[in-house]
Amino acid sequence: MQTRSKGNQNLLQLVDNVNRSPRQHRAQRDRVPQDPQQPFEMENQQQNGAQGDNHQHPAPHDPQPRRPHFIGAGDAPRTHTQRHGIIAPPVQQNNFEINSGLISMVQSNKFHGLPMEDPLDHLDEFDRLCSLTKINGVSEDGFKLWLFPFSLDDKAHQWENTLQPGSITTWDQCKKAFLAKFFSNARTAKIRNEISGFAQKNAETFCEAWERFKSYTSQCPHHGFSKESLLSTLYRGVLPKIHMLFDTASNENFLNKDIEEGWELVENLAQSDDNYAEDYDRSYRGRSDSEDKKKIQALHDKIDRLILSQQKQIHYVSEEEQSQVQVGESDQLEEISYIHNQGGYNK
Repeated sequence: MQTRSKGNQNLLQLVDNVNRSPRQHRAQRDRVPQDPQQPFEMENQQQNGAQGDNHQHPAPHDPQPRRPHFIGAGDAPRTHTQRHGIIAPPVQQNNFEINSGLISMVQSNKFHGLPMEDPLDHLDEFDRLCSLTKINGVSEDGFKLWLFPFSLDDKAHQWENTLQPGSITTWDQCKKAFLAKFFSNARTAKIRNEISGFAQKNAETFCEAWERFKSYTSQCPHHGFSKESLLSTLYRGVLPKIHMLFDTASNENFLNKDIEEGWELVENLAQSDDNYAEDYDRSYRGRSDSEDKKKIQALHDKIDRLILSQQKQIHYVSEEEQSQVQVGESDQLEEISYIHNQGGYNK
């Protein structure tokens, strides 16, 4: 009968637990504050209490007091974070310092982002200035990143502030972003058109034309033309006499010449033309000085005669107007005298 006795004890324990559970629920419900603002919290606590009497239920937390918010609280900045998009790598040395003279030189050659400024020229000059200083423990690219923001002003400075903070951490990234902003596609297209449509001017020496042609290619290194294409464009754009000079120096056909040889030939012809043009210009200027003076003096004489004739015409017209006014005044006086004398004529 031991088995039956144990079974009755278990049954009595279970009944006691069942009877105790509603009492615990009522007691817990009485302990919860009756806050109309928290109906859902009370309901959740009751549901959690119904899951079993072996679980402990935490006491409800007191609601936190509401922090006051002012209408103008967000009108002024409360904090400041670095907005610079160009971030140089950190320097481990504590004595790192950039020479103030170098900073002054960089700031005297600032880039403003204007249409007439050349961003490639600015980068060339900046690289040249940075090469004047070497600092132990600081890489060349890192040094340029430290110094480059000092070379920007106006629109260029605003552009640097609009970059994502910390988005540029290498010098290559900085150059690519700078050129992408200030070397527009329209600028590239314009210079390419200048190259492809090159033509020597009538009053332009070959040396001057060659320098102008090379300046187009240096202003746009990414023009995309090959060396043979550039030489062919130059050959077809020079004056006929230079065209014949190319062929004469190349056994009657410049286009059949090797690219490197053709480039060297053009350089030699330009140098020779520059020397000849300088001597010719100096001798011609000495012979023509007196002729130029005579022409200028003759032009001055013509201008003086023209001014004198205009002054005479103006003087003649003014005398004529003055005489007309005097005649009119005498007529008016005679008429007034006639009226006063009632028919009598008085002068």
